[in-house]
Amino acid sequence: MNPITLKKLEFDRVAGYTAQFCLSAMGRDALMARVPEVRRELLLGELERVLELRNLLQEELALPFSYLPDTRPLLKKLEVLESFLEPDELQDIYHLLYSSVQLRKFMFNCREVYPLLNEFTIQLWLEKSLQAAIRRVIDEQGRVRDTASDGLQMIRRELGESRELLRRKMDRLLRRCQAEGWLMDDTVAIKNGRLTLGLRVEYKYRIAGYIQDYSGTGQTVFIEPAETLEISNRIQDLEISERREIERILKELSGEIRLELENLRHNEGLISEFDALYARARFAVETDSLLPGIAAGHALRIVKGFHPWLLISHRHKEVFPLDLDLGADERVLVISGPNAGGKSVAMKTAGLLCCMLVHGYLLPCSESSVFPLFSDIFIEIGDDQSIENDLSTFSSHLGAIRTIIEAAGSSDLVLIDELCAGTDVEEGGAIARAVIEELIERGAKTIVTTHLGELKAYAHEREGVVNGAMEFNRSGLVPTFRFIKGLPGNSFAFAMMQRMAFPRAMIDRAEGFMKGERIGLDRLLDDLNHVLEENRLLKLHLQGETALLEERALAVQQAEAGLDEKRRELKLGASRELQKEVEHARKEIREILHEVKNAPADEKAVQQARKKLEQKKLEAVKSESALLAEAEIPLDHTIRAGDLVRILDTNTSGEVESVQGGSVVVQCGNFRLTTSLKNLEKTSKTQSRKQLRTPAAAAKKGAWSTLTGDIESTRLDLRGLTGDEAIMKIDRFLDAMRLNRIHSATIVHGKGTGSLRLKTAEFLQKHRNIKSFRLGEWGEGGAGVTIVELE
Repeated sequence: MNPITLKKLEFDRVAGYTAQFCLSAMGRDALMARVPEVRRELLLGELERVLELRNLLQEELALPFSYLPDTRPLLKKLEVLESFLEPDELQDIYHLLYSSVQLRKFMFNCREVYPLLNEFTIQLWLEKSLQAAIRRVIDEQGRVRDTASDGLQMIRRELGESRELLRRKMDRLLRRCQAEGWLMDDTVAIKNGRLTLGLRVEYKYRIAGYIQDYSGTGQTVFIEPAETLEISNRIQDLEISERREIERILKELSGEIRLELENLRHNEGLISEFDALYARARFAVETDSLLPGIAAGHALRIVKGFHPWLLISHRHKEVFPLDLDLGADERVLVISGPNAGGKSVAMKTAGLLCCMLVHGYLLPCSESSVFPLFSDIFIEIGDDQSIENDLSTFSSHLGAIRTIIEAAGSSDLVLIDELCAGTDVEEGGAIARAVIEELIERGAKTIVTTHLGELKAYAHEREGVVNGAMEFNRSGLVPTFRFIKGLPGNSFAFAMMQRMAFPRAMIDRAEGFMKGERIGLDRLLDDLNHVLEENRLLKLHLQGETALLEERALAVQQAEAGLDEKRRELKLGASRELQKEVEHARKEIREILHEVKNAPADEKAVQQARKKLEQKKLEAVKSESALLAEAEIPLDHTIRAGDLVRILDTNTSGEVESVQGGSVVVQCGNFRLTTSLKNLEKTSKTQSRKQLRTPAAAAKKGAWSTLTGDIESTRLDLRGLTGDEAIMKIDRFLDAMRLNRIHSATIVHGKGTGSLRLKTAEFLQKHRNIKSFRLGEWGEGGAGVTIVELE
């Protein structure tokens, strides 16, 4: 977009203010260099990243760093062979690498809540060996360590010893000169990089040495003692050796860094972009901005939209929101109303919000707002009179309009303030209509402000053009700054005269000069405004009543859902108790059969046992029928493969893999499980994420089992399975039995070759929760089944 347009819309102020939130200069440059993005998918991804980062900040989570260096000149420097980085520059490279690693780890740990930010930061290059190499050479304060090399350590040790020896000699000479009274200054002074004694000038030949300097008055001479010369020279030689060794170390380390120049540039770019995201997220928090809807066409709906710069510059003043709705077929909006009533602000608010959106900013408006993506925005506003070019205000205005018409297209937004004002009213109105017609033919979305009555009438008649007014409170003689669609606005010039305390007679005289028809039209507009205000208040009242009814309906719905859930839990509990009773009855039947088998051939005893057996069988059948009736839960037959579902008894979510009758296979993370259709209900990604964020759900997730607590039967049929498949199924089956506190079960493996029976027996022998197991008896399935008793 044209920089002049950005300035007129005050986007440059918004961007400059936002840039202050950046943590680095390269982040600020990345933010200020952003260009409009009109590809919907790319822009939406960028905006959702800003939204996630805004949510992160609102959760009061701190980033793992507070400082980002500008490494661009350092990487540029490394492009030159044989160049090397100074210690403070290496410190900046270290901070870039460290911040990259910490940011990637931080976002990876938050990936479930902030997936898009994790997807962005996971591209960062992870590197630790260079960090270790830099820390091996320089410390946290950016000083080269003594241990950076053996040679440097030896030089610095010798330097320390030599400096200590020099200090002792100078102290001895200082005490001697003090005793003799030769000193002007009782301290050791450094002159020309050498240690000297400040002697009175008349005693300058009392000690052997070299004159390094005189004081300003000439009364003090600074002498380097001859006996310290040798050690001073030795120190200077060692310091030169130290600098050379440090330079060698820095060159070597810089060479290692140079090998990873492309990776460093990659991280630098990503960190810069993240910094720009962070600044926009901070701005969104400050202005309470969010992500509106993005339309594929030209529909524009602004709900409670605030002018962002007014929110910043008028923090302690009331800022009025804008509500504006233009359909895709409403190409031109003509806003009229009183001066200082907010027409220009409304137009600029719409333009600035559209501009911010395509530059990747969240907007201070309601979430129900919808914005199209404009490729370019053209604006003509203010007094552009050019003295240099000898152009009047109107000439400049027409020149700007001509430029706009030549450039505007069907994907652009055009904003013109006071269209064709500043000339004869009739001529201005005709030109304004021609301009609007041309813009309609070009397909541009257009918003203009005007005081021209002819243009208001034209907007009322012309298809695709709609009137809009800024409301004015006539009784209080003040603007309300509320936009009203579909109605032209009155300029309220006479009301403004009254507000400015003009004499009443003068106002009446001015009104008398106007034609009666015009006065009647103005009064008609006032009456319409009054009716519209009454309708607006009535609508607000009805909306409030509707919202209250919806809240009550929701409360009733939630209460009913709670009752249904409680009823379901009671049914499941009852079904488990009945199931235990059925198993107990079956156990009694087996005991009776065992008694009959082991009893002597007593016909009377056999007859009694048979009667007892029939009675127990009848009781078992009745209990099992009751179990089926109690456990009956309505099935959701709309569940299909690919649906997201919640498993009721574990409160865990997963994706349906297949449905066969009443049996469903569900993929839950890395686990796949089979459960019944009645144990599932449909859910959504939003509900699943909410579930993951709750502590209870997190605990469930952490204690996840591949089983469900709902037991279809205490019999497990393995026939047709391989050995490994059978073992996995037995393991899950036994865990389900234990979860439901059922202590007896039957495993059907068939007789066949006996391989499944042997596999089953081997597994049960090793299982820690098996109390005992045996092959079935007569009436239980014989060698084709194994009866298991659990602890």
